[in-house]
Amino acid sequence: MKRIIRFQYLAIPILAVLFTSCASFTGNMVGNAFLEPPKQSIPKTPEDYGIAYNDVEFPARDGITLSGWLLNEDAGKIIIMTHFGYRANRYGYQPKEQPRLSRPYKKEIEFVKVAQRLVDDGYGVLMYDMRNHGISGKSESGCGTGGIDESDDVLGAVEFIASHPSTKGKSIGLLSYCMGANATFFAQAKDSDLFTRSNVKALVAMQPLTNGDFACAYGYERDGKVYQTANAKFKEATGYDLDAPVVEQLSSVVTPTLLCQGKNDPWTDLDFIDEVYETLPVAKEMYWMEEPTHRFDGYNWFYDHPEKMLEWFNKYVN
Repeated sequence: MKRIIRFQYLAIPILAVLFTSCASFTGNMVGNAFLEPPKQSIPKTPEDYGIAYNDVEFPARDGITLSGWLLNEDAGKIIIMTHFGYRANRYGYQPKEQPRLSRPYKKEIEFVKVAQRLVDDGYGVLMYDMRNHGISGKSESGCGTGGIDESDDVLGAVEFIASHPSTKGKSIGLLSYCMGANATFFAQAKDSDLFTRSNVKALVAMQPLTNGDFACAYGYERDGKVYQTANAKFKEATGYDLDAPVVEQLSSVVTPTLLCQGKNDPWTDLDFIDEVYETLPVAKEMYWMEEPTHRFDGYNWFYDHPEKMLEWFNKYVN
């Protein structure tokens, strides 16, 4: 009996250690998921879709070289597309190139198909790889930051279009997905004057999301061991928390904004979306996509349903 009693007393701290170790291991895995996104190839170019384009390179605001495509550059107005990062690049998203145990979506996302809708409506389009994605250059840390450092990519893209011989002086619109939307908000907070003087007329912001909300969608509470471990690992590598302060940037936004969100998206906090919308100080509209039940369906949405996107850009980008 004594041995059993002693084991019972010993079992409590043993189980606690095992639980803590498991939580720490899981937290490090979650942190790594943000710090080490899978590298995605670029299997197609706009030529495969019958679209004329040129390969381009330009510097981000902080000097990192970004690689992209400039489609239909002779058009009278230009849309800058900023992809959603982490699991994507300018081409889109490929399930076969995701880690075997982490494939959140089974369908291919091809952003050129969305660009095709814009080209057909008379727009030129700049598509580019954010830092640490595709074949663009790497940051010093090599990590995504939820849109904070990537804001320099957006600034560089605007500066490139505003100064390029074939696009200089043309009206510009922004189509920004998820982390790309965050980056666009941060960019306007850094240098809102650039957007005004560069003739940037409108923004379509698709499903902004913080890394913190994404982690919470998997069931990791912010005050729990897994989340805290992941946040500490992320902060050690990047200097930032998983919850990028997106809402704090919004008072500097100067572009009329169409905010888009899948109403049934289980991976986001819809209260956050409401707060983003209410805080935006510009002409704005909230577009709830009623049908998608998977977050990534929203990234494909404007290929099959381009009407709202085109309506917004046609209203402001002229």
